[in-house]
Parts: sequence; C-alpha cells; structure tokens
Amino acid sequence: MTTRRNLLLLLRKNPGMTVTELAAELALTGMGVRRHLDLLESEGLVEATDSAHHGRGRPAHGWRLSAAGLEVFPRRYDAIALDLLEDISEHAGPDAVAGVFARRTDKLVADYEAALEGRDDLDDRVAGLAQIRDDAGYLAEWSKGPDGELVLTENNCAVHRVAERHPAVCSMELNLIRRVLGTDVEVTRTAHTMAGDAVCSYCIRPAADG
Repeated sequence: MTTRRNLLLLLRKNPGMTVTELAAELALTGMGVRRHLDLLESEGLVEATDSAHHGRGRPAHGWRLSAAGLEVFPRRYDAIALDLLEDISEHAGPDAVAGVFARRTDKLVADYEAALEGRDDLDDRVAGLAQIRDDAGYLAEWSKGPDGELVLTENNCAVHRVAERHPAVCSMELNLIRRVLGTDVEVTRTAHTMAGDAVCSYCIRPAADG
C-alpha cells in the first residue's frame, strides 16, 4: 500500500490527526508528511481542521478527508442503483423500495451465515463479520470494550449515497447485523455516520436473558 493510500486511510479512520501523529504512524518526517498533505490538499482530497492544543506550545492543525476524499473509498452502490431505486419508488411506491431492501437483507443474511458457519463463539463470529464487512468496503474492525462488550466499527459507509436518499438502508444494516449474530445477542448502534459521526459503531453483548 502506498504512503498516499496509507495517509488517506489513517485520516478516514481517525479524522483530525496532526502532522506529528501522522508522521509517527507512517514512520516519516514531519516535512515528508506535509509534502503529501500539500499535494492531497491541492487535489481537494484533504482539508485542515480547526486548531487543537496538544500539550504545551502552539496549537496544531488537524487534518481530515474532504467530501471528495471520502469518495476515494468504496461506495457499494453507484448512481445507476440510485436511479433504479428512484424509478421503483416513482412507479411502484415506497413500499416497493422497502421490499427491495427486505429481499436484499434476506440474501445478505444467507450469504453471511454461510460464510460464518462453524463460528459458534461470539468473539469469533464478530471477527468473521468484521472481515466480511471489511471485504465489502466498510473498512470494518472489531475490538473489546472496557466492560467486555464487543465493538464493531465501520470506518467507511459503503452505502452512503443510498442512505442519504433512502434512510431505511441504515435500518436494514442494523437489522442485518442483528440477524446474523442471532437472537441471543444484543446489538446497539452507538455511532452513526448519517447522524454526523465519523464512523458507524455497534456495541455487541450477550442478551440479558441469554
């Protein structure tokens, strides 16, 4: 993976990183990072954020991806898919679009369950789910929280364009994860890109009565 790609990926996962932080992650000098940022900024892919204090001394600028920079990462549905959904909605009504999403969810549940067959341990199942979502363009990863809960984080919304015009997609995504992990698991969305958060994040734990 190129330095340019790594830098964009870091800013996608961690908006607001400073030059010093980026240099440490990339094993580059501050000057080297600035050269990359200057080039990316000239291409309209990154932008400086408000200054933030990091200890003593002068405040340091953070950096984040611009709207164009976000488009560098995969978006699962393109303009053709959006046009098809709009056409269905116009000619058959919103219920027909809801039916499309429901059938899509059913298909994905079947695909995911087949891929996760044999993964009975919850940690292993969430790890497998994170890999599936990562392969699908969500830049997904999982971790354990301080109280033993599992956290699934998606650093890129692969259905962002669709969700902007059809918010039901977000409910479909949450329903998909819940169905795949099973009724003995409680899944709560704790961060949501469509609500202004940098990522979508899900807290996963065994159900209270499980």
